[in-house]
Amino acid sequence: MSFFRSETMAYYQIIVPKESAWEVFNEMGKLSMVQVVDMSPDEPHVNRPFYQYIRRADEVISKLNVLEAEMLKYKIKNLKCSDYQQFLERMTLYTKDINQSEDKWFDLIESTLDEKYSQLIEQIQNLEQISVRKNTLFEHKAVLIKSKEVLGPTYYTKGRNVAINPQIGGVPEQQKVAQPLYNLNYLVGVVDRVEANRFKRMVFRASKGNAWIVLSDIEYSRIDSSLETGNLDSDKSAAKNLEKQRTVFLIVYTGGGQDFLRAKLNKICDSFNCAKFVLPDDPQLLVQKTLELDRSLDECDNLLRLTSGKIKELLLEYAQIQPQLKISLLEMSKLLMVKEKTLYTNLNYLYQKERIYIGFFWAPKHVEGELHHMLHQLSVSQSNTSVGQIIELEPPEKVLIPTYFKINEFNNVFQEIVNTYGIPRYKEVNPGMFAVMFFPFMFGIMFGDIGHGGVLFVLAFLLVKNADTLKKLPDFAGLVQVRYLFLLMGLCALYCGIIYNDFMSLTWNIFGSCFENVPDSEETVYIQGCTYPIGFDPKWYIASNELNFFNSFKMKFAIIYGVSQMIFGILLKGVNNLYFKDYLSFICEFLPQMIFMCITFGYMAIMIMLKWGQSWEGRTDKAPSIINAMINIPLQGGSTEGKPLFDLESQESLQQSILFWSFLCIPWMLLPKPIIEVIQHYSGKKHEKKPSRALEPKDESKEVLMPMLQSQKSINQSALAEELRLQLIQKEKEKELRRKQLEEQRLKEQAGEDDQQKDQPQQLLPKQSEKSGEHGHGHEEFDIGELAVHQIIETIEFVLGSISNTASYLRLWALSLAHGQLAKVFFEKCIGAGIVDGNVIVLVIGWPVFLHCTIGVLMCMDLMECFLHALRLQWVEFQSKFYKADGIKFMPFSFKEVLTNQPKDQ
Repeated sequence: MSFFRSETMAYYQIIVPKESAWEVFNEMGKLSMVQVVDMSPDEPHVNRPFYQYIRRADEVISKLNVLEAEMLKYKIKNLKCSDYQQFLERMTLYTKDINQSEDKWFDLIESTLDEKYSQLIEQIQNLEQISVRKNTLFEHKAVLIKSKEVLGPTYYTKGRNVAINPQIGGVPEQQKVAQPLYNLNYLVGVVDRVEANRFKRMVFRASKGNAWIVLSDIEYSRIDSSLETGNLDSDKSAAKNLEKQRTVFLIVYTGGGQDFLRAKLNKICDSFNCAKFVLPDDPQLLVQKTLELDRSLDECDNLLRLTSGKIKELLLEYAQIQPQLKISLLEMSKLLMVKEKTLYTNLNYLYQKERIYIGFFWAPKHVEGELHHMLHQLSVSQSNTSVGQIIELEPPEKVLIPTYFKINEFNNVFQEIVNTYGIPRYKEVNPGMFAVMFFPFMFGIMFGDIGHGGVLFVLAFLLVKNADTLKKLPDFAGLVQVRYLFLLMGLCALYCGIIYNDFMSLTWNIFGSCFENVPDSEETVYIQGCTYPIGFDPKWYIASNELNFFNSFKMKFAIIYGVSQMIFGILLKGVNNLYFKDYLSFICEFLPQMIFMCITFGYMAIMIMLKWGQSWEGRTDKAPSIINAMINIPLQGGSTEGKPLFDLESQESLQQSILFWSFLCIPWMLLPKPIIEVIQHYSGKKHEKKPSRALEPKDESKEVLMPMLQSQKSINQSALAEELRLQLIQKEKEKELRRKQLEEQRLKEQAGEDDQQKDQPQQLLPKQSEKSGEHGHGHEEFDIGELAVHQIIETIEFVLGSISNTASYLRLWALSLAHGQLAKVFFEKCIGAGIVDGNVIVLVIGWPVFLHCTIGVLMCMDLMECFLHALRLQWVEFQSKFYKADGIKFMPFSFKEVLTNQPKDQ
């Protein structure tokens, strides 16, 4: 049961020559079952041997992203990869077909791309320059046209010494008559449309009203013929300036050409980034200038078409479909570079010694045969080169072992629910297995309704049925991943709705009723011997005590379910203790916790069921209150106040025993474990040192190293082998030295000394944490005070948590009641009155309101609320009983994984 407990992991050492390192790690990446350990986690990446390869790969990926963005602008189809595992397999076959080595793709793609990318960037820059020039010419032409329209022919009268042109709109009538001639000056140009009004105010304030300004928006769509023909539709970068709307301004002011006002107006134009132009002094020059601008615009259009065509030609080369791979050349290049970057990143985790790479990795035990088979295949294909060796070692002490579960599309979403809270410890009972059962059912209890649950179930069923099609649609990709969760949630809500006999606040009378009406009365009587087949009798929904009845049932059912789930969680804690052979925790924590929970809240659940199983008709005054009975156990020594559920003396005697054992469990949880641990510590049993074999090669290590060393003719073979062997064996001494140095440093800091030991012996092996504890989890060192405080907190948390957690399960009752009452209110207020009165108008108006309230409130908001409350119960109330959530996830070196999860904007 690999989903009940994580897969058995093994710790391996890999020793590989430099010549074969790429091939070995390429096959390991395809295997997707190896997590390489970083040998020097504190060393900067820039100092590692393959940093340059990673940097080059990043540069190539960045360039390919530019090409992909340009393809999108020009609406050129870039055929993506849909199955990355299939791509890796086809790529291997394709490489063999063209008789090329796989490790040569990196250089081939990089060299080919450099040339094409330089050409593309050059053409894009040319396109930008031409676009900017065209925009400038276009604005110049617009200025001439607008100025001619505003100034009119009087602008070209002799000397231009005229008053304000009467043709200009907005001028008072009294100013249109002949006035004395003044020396007028003009300043024309364009300003951003969003800044036009502010620009106008600034000119007015600077000139103190002595300058007259006219603004006129440029109509780009009417004048720009290139956009009308669609030649630049795909070139957003070229049209970007045209899309930035501009406004023509004309400023008329009096004074000399070099006066103070002209300088101020020019400064204002410069501050607003205005483009200024010169107006011709002669009408013929104006016509010539306009024609010249038209010719220049036509030349720009032709250049834009040619440049755009050249860019498309370069992009189409990378859009070509590779027949063997069924993806574009761009996509193939990009995937290969991402793959290469991942490969060299993992190669950087190794330790280099001469021409040998040494590293460590974790892998599931069951893939060991595949690893050795992979090396054997490589050795056969590369007979002239050694491919290295993989050696299984004992896992290092005090190191967290990664947790790995075999998951599929069904249980993946449930495991993610658990992992979001925390990763399970290695070999710890996996809460994900129980989330498959408990989480949907808790949701169903709160969301129970035949109609709403049925709708959710049908929608989830359609997701499951059409999953392969919907996976290709980005908008539905996220829903497809959680389709099985929604399917079980809908199924459980439908089942609980059948139990509640609730269909959107209506009841189904399929099996009749076990109650019959009394003639000439509103009362009903029970039919003796009748048992309703499933769920609630429909008569309860028209009873006067309907709300009290359903409140009582759902509240008590929530308590019974919650207590049962918590007891099961404590039982799983005992299973963990036995599996890890932690008998001290089993005896001093599991047993008292199980006894405490069973004799307190477990007894309360049994009392609820006993009370349900008895008929209290005619003697309701004798019915005991469960809450009062539980309160009386500690306050009145187990007294029943004369209202026992069974024999009075037996029940009171039982409750007195419960009181005794429940109080006994508290010191049982609090005292024995820390006392025994202290005794074990000082007796030397717990911290008895054993020689670690984690980093010591097996007997054949010398023979393992020698074949590789023999392939390196330029190395002193025996000396290197002996050096490596000694470095491996001396691991424990180095670890002990490092521990002592850290301890000395801590003592110096406590004494107020600032000098620290900086020089540490270089390690061949991966640096490990100095922490220790239960199977790799625990405290830094043995501290009696910390141990006592920890146990006190654990005891108080369990005792008080038992009460609060039991009360927390009442949310199952509260949410279920709220859901049912909301559905009832929506039905009665929207369409219920119309159905009773037969009012068609109310039905026509109320039906859309009822539909929107049902979908928006119940199927969306209330569904999310029930989901979150079920999530909290799963995480806190259940999992906290046995789940520590401090493990580390197994992160394999996988090409498929990194290609699947690569950023979309790459």
